[in-house]
Amino acid sequence: MNTTRHALPSRDIAPKFAFAGLMLLGLGLALAFVIDSNIGAANARDLPSNIWFFDLGRVHPEIHSTADGFSWFADGVRNIVVVPVVTVVLLACRQWRWAVFLVVSSQVGLLISNALKFSIARQRPPLIESTDFQLHLSFPSGHTFSGLTVWVAMAMIAWYLLPRPFGDIATVALVVIGLANGPSRLILGKHWLTDVLGAWMVAGGWLMLVWAGFLWFLRPRMTG
Repeated sequence: MNTTRHALPSRDIAPKFAFAGLMLLGLGLALAFVIDSNIGAANARDLPSNIWFFDLGRVHPEIHSTADGFSWFADGVRNIVVVPVVTVVLLACRQWRWAVFLVVSSQVGLLISNALKFSIARQRPPLIESTDFQLHLSFPSGHTFSGLTVWVAMAMIAWYLLPRPFGDIATVALVVIGLANGPSRLILGKHWLTDVLGAWMVAGGWLMLVWAGFLWFLRPRMTG
């Protein structure tokens, strides 16, 4: 059994990740501006797609249950527990660089997500009932956002820190959980289509920027 670890990319590739991250972040913020400039029109454009996804889950209960299961992982209550626990484990294993990577990705990402939510104040889709507090906090999708900044970030940590094949298995599982949170929010009727797309762009851009900073400033020396 091959128990070696995956090698980290070279520090020289960090500027390319930073550029890609800035471009993706810019696209996400541009989408946020378009939505904020005319929320009613954005909702009207999204509604047919939202109805299609929602009906998919309504007609197929197993799809709805699967979507609900994926959403469970990236809920804020779970993230509040998962991030500190993983951070403590990393620190206990003397992997402080990776702990910094996860904390910056997840917690600054949370600030970015909430700043957009409260500034745009987009109303949720009219497909299910929402609480008064959640009603105007639709863009971007927080579950989709943390799917990248928490769960895909942890997948990257598993890919480089855990030996094969355990790291490969953990990475695939974490990536699936992270990415599946996007469509799950549409199937459950919790978010507009562009809430999910915007979250993927902004969170993906932020994750790339954090990764670039990690490679440039904190890249540890690792044996293969």
